[in-house]
Amino acid sequence: MMRAVGGVPMPSELTAWLAFAGLSVLLLAVLATGNRAQMLTDGMRDFADRRIAAAGINLQNIHLKGVSDYSRADIRAALDFQRGQPIALMDLAKVKENIEKIGWVESVTVRRQFPDVLIIDVIERPRLAVWQYQNKSYVIDDKGQIIPEARAYNFVDLPLVVGEGANENADEILELVRSRPELMQKLEVLVRVDTRRWDLRLKNATLIKLPALNQEDALARLDTLIASRRVLDQGLAEIDLRDPNALIVAPFTTTTQPAA
Repeated sequence: MMRAVGGVPMPSELTAWLAFAGLSVLLLAVLATGNRAQMLTDGMRDFADRRIAAAGINLQNIHLKGVSDYSRADIRAALDFQRGQPIALMDLAKVKENIEKIGWVESVTVRRQFPDVLIIDVIERPRLAVWQYQNKSYVIDDKGQIIPEARAYNFVDLPLVVGEGANENADEILELVRSRPELMQKLEVLVRVDTRRWDLRLKNATLIKLPALNQEDALARLDTLIASRRVLDQGLAEIDLRDPNALIVAPFTTTTQPAA
């Protein structure tokens, strides 16, 4: 026989143990002296586990949603439960807390789907760039925070930012560069200079120097130079945009000519 709770069918077996649990709570209040309360609590828990398992309300499947191949093993390692344990008595708040401690995870929702499924829906922190600093490489999110479990060598397609403070300021400059597909395609690395401004080094070794302020205006000037003079294809060693009233360019010399 099945009864419905909140629109979800519930076996009469589960109804029976719930009724027992309610009566036992009243008895616990009466006997709550010495060790009798603890003994009664343990007995209630054991009884509930057996009755729920007998009713078929136990964990058989875990569905992970929004989980990448990179984070899957770390998330599974944080799941402190086993197949077959009573699903109705699982502490979902604790499951959620454990998963949220993982660096990959921005937020998570955990819910039961009776009779035997646990659904874990994860939103991962966006992987913005690889940050290189003091001879170490880290994967950072869109707030510049390090994702501890991420290994930089797995994310060679992410932009590379280098230098002190580069992680904290990467989001803004990358937004500007990504809006310029031709520049983004030619970009090799963004270097934070004196924690104040950016140098953009291209794959052909051209160095583009941006000012500390008004970076968008400087890149707009570069847009004009690209459109009118194809400046990125002129074999220039340096394009200095720091002075809004002057453009300074320098060709490669014999000693600075990039290798073919």
